[in-house]
Order: sequence, then C-alpha cells, then structure tokens
Amino acid sequence: MRKNLISIGLLSCLLWSCTSSTSAPDDAATSTTTSSTASTAQTSGTSASAGGGAGGSNAGGSGSTSAGGGETNEGGGGGTDSATSGGTGGAGTGGADTGTGGMPDEGPKNLAEKYASLFPIGAAVDSQSYMTHAALLKTHFNSITAENEMKFESLQRNENSFTYDAADRIVSFAVTNKMKVRGHALVWHSQNPAWLFSNGSGGTVSRQTLLTRMKNHISNVVRHFRGKVYAWDVVNEAMMEDGSYRTGNLADGQKSRWHEILGESYIAEAFKAAHEADPDAKLFYNDFYNYIPAKQQGIYNMLKGLLDQGVPVHGVGLQAHLNIEPSAVTTNQAYHQNVANMEEAIKLYSSLGLDVQVTELDISLYIPGVTYNQSTFYTTATFTDALKAKQAARYREFFELFRKYKSVITGVTFWGIADDNTWLSEFSSGRKDFPLLFDLNHNPKPAYDAVVRF
Repeated sequence: MRKNLISIGLLSCLLWSCTSSTSAPDDAATSTTTSSTASTAQTSGTSASAGGGAGGSNAGGSGSTSAGGGETNEGGGGGTDSATSGGTGGAGTGGADTGTGGMPDEGPKNLAEKYASLFPIGAAVDSQSYMTHAALLKTHFNSITAENEMKFESLQRNENSFTYDAADRIVSFAVTNKMKVRGHALVWHSQNPAWLFSNGSGGTVSRQTLLTRMKNHISNVVRHFRGKVYAWDVVNEAMMEDGSYRTGNLADGQKSRWHEILGESYIAEAFKAAHEADPDAKLFYNDFYNYIPAKQQGIYNMLKGLLDQGVPVHGVGLQAHLNIEPSAVTTNQAYHQNVANMEEAIKLYSSLGLDVQVTELDISLYIPGVTYNQSTFYTTATFTDALKAKQAARYREFFELFRKYKSVITGVTFWGIADDNTWLSEFSSGRKDFPLLFDLNHNPKPAYDAVVRF
C-alpha cells in the first residue's frame, strides 16, 4: 500500500533492509516523508522502507540504506490528512507526446481490453492522480482503488464526523468512466485517528466501546458506498511473517491495537459488519508477503477458521509489492519472492473456495538485502535498457502465473499508474524508483509489452 503505505513496516523491508544503517523503521519509524503523498503513507511519522518488512529500516536519510526484508507500511497512523495527499502527477493528463494515454504504436490497444476475458485491470489512485493521469486511466484500466481516501483516518478523523468528499470524487470518476471500485481498507493497524483507541481520559478504550466504534465505522462507510464499491479490503495485514497474528506486543507502528483490545475476534466481527451493511459486496482479507510459506499457511489457517464459523469472507488480496529479483539473503523475506511460492499461495487460498486478487502490484528496481545510498539510488540515466528488460521479464513471469489461474483470480491492481506518481519514490531519502508499466512521461515501457503480448 503505497501512500497507503504498505504496511510501512512492510515496505521498509520490501525495498530496504531491516538492518539498514539509517534510523527508525517504517512502521516503527519516527521520520516523515517530504511529499504530501508520502506523508500520508507514513502518517504515523514512520518512514517507509523501500522494500517492505516488519521493523524495516528508514527509507533513506543521508546514510546508506539496505534494500531488503521487512514489511512495508501502507500508511502509518495519525499525521497528515491522507484525504488530501497525493502527488501532482507531473505529466499532465495526456499520455506522452501523442496525448493518447500512453498507447503503443503497435500491438494491443490497451491493458483492460487485452485482459477483458480474464480479469479486471486496476490502478491505485490518490486525490490528484485520477485527474492528472486521467488519460492513462481511461485508456488502460477498468478498476480503481483509492490509496488513502477510504481509510479510517481519512473518513472519520473525528468521532462520528464522516468526511467523504475526496473519496466521493474518486468514486464519481470511476462510475462516470464505467470502472469498478475496490474499497481499501476498513480495519488496519495503521492510519487510525488518535481518538479511536482512547477512552478520552488518557487511558485505553474499553473492549465494548471499541467494538461499537469499529462496527459503527464499517456500517457508515460501507452503506455510504453501497452499490458503487463492489469489493472491500475489510481487514488489512493482520498476520505476521511467521504466520502468527499481529498483536499489541509489537513495536509502535507495527502492533495492532485492534488485536490488543479485542483479540482475534475483531476480524470476524469486521467481516460480519461489512456484510450486514452491503450483502452484495465482495469481502476480502488483504496482506503482503504471501510468498513466504509460513505466512501463507497462517493466513490459510485463519481464513479456514473464519469460514468454518460461517463468517462471510469471499476473497484474499495479495499485495504483491515485488522486486526486480529475489533477495540472495536467506533470512530476508524476499528470499522467498518467486513465482513458485506465489503460486502455492494462490492454490492454497483458492482451495477454500475464495476469490484471489492481486491488489497492490509493482516491481521495484531495488533488491532486498543489498545496501544502497545516495550514490547508488537509481535515476532516469541509470535506469538502463538492460534494467528495463529485466523488469519486463519479471512482470512477464508473474503475469503468466496470473493468467494460468484466471479461473480464481478476479482482479489485478497496480499500486499506481505511472512512474511519476509512485509511493516508492516518496521517501525522505529522495530515492527514486521506476516500478510501473508507464514511464515518467506516461509512455509504455518494455514492462508494458511484457504484460500485453501473449
């Protein structure tokens, strides 16, 4: 979750090593990003590491940073108003020189049409990018996810005072352009308003009061968007890398106050509340690092338990913040980052009768476990043809997997639209990344061809 801050901890080790020499990890970090979108993504003041990973390292600073292991934080709690965050786009609303929305001169007309018989192709947008990148969106995508504008702190910054303006504008754009809308995310350990877990007197809220607050939020939000949002990430990132629940015993930014106060039952209660508010919506559990065997098994066990209880869970979201190659460090989360492991996750979850969606796809140039500093951060000049080809090959192999499981995969969403507006370039270190199918000028990259030529 980019600005969505992919579990800021997650990101922190996704692209950066948790042993980086820089300070504070994403989810547990104390530094902030420089752009408005980045500040949203690291709302809790944590800096997202460029590679994901619980307890990951700071995404830059002036020292060297390691591009490896850990979970990326999609948001961070508190902080700037994510409803108004978002980059300005940079390349206007047209696609490259022709204003065609980045269509190639030859080959398939666009992404959405190419995959029309397989699954929807989505993009995450912020409060600005759906306008600045409108040409690309209208040309290539038929599904949209709001990065931050539907999160708890964005919609209910003050108790019982719901602010839907920013989210409504995104949904209106999608509806006007006949795009599906995924809602992200109802319950998450990050990007929550300060009042949520407080009793108002400096102490912790009671179990019953928090449960009531959670149900009230879900009911209001899901009912507001009923008939317009077809699927919700109801619970986001409730599991750790070893397959255990995210609890309240972890470091700030990584711990779950939900679990600390309500126990694991909050997950079932959240799904029940969402289903009651909109019986027609598809309800998803969303998480990262699904390629780690222990974590995918933990998620499977949790989901099976929910289904056995009759809890209305309909699908699983695979965040899929990938890197240009797996880590060579055996202790790094990205050591497991390969097609075979991702395939096992798809098979495991779909065996429960659940839909599978790829919800937050991008491929960073940085390799987890490798140390980077200002002199080795990638630029447009050092993003060579060889690297572009390597990134394209990585996209190709994962899309071959997605197409193989077209019977159970019901959507693939990129976390961003083009390289000029990606959460992976919004860290305080100033590190740039080029993780998407379209370049800074909204032109299709070799990665685009790798995805559409089959």
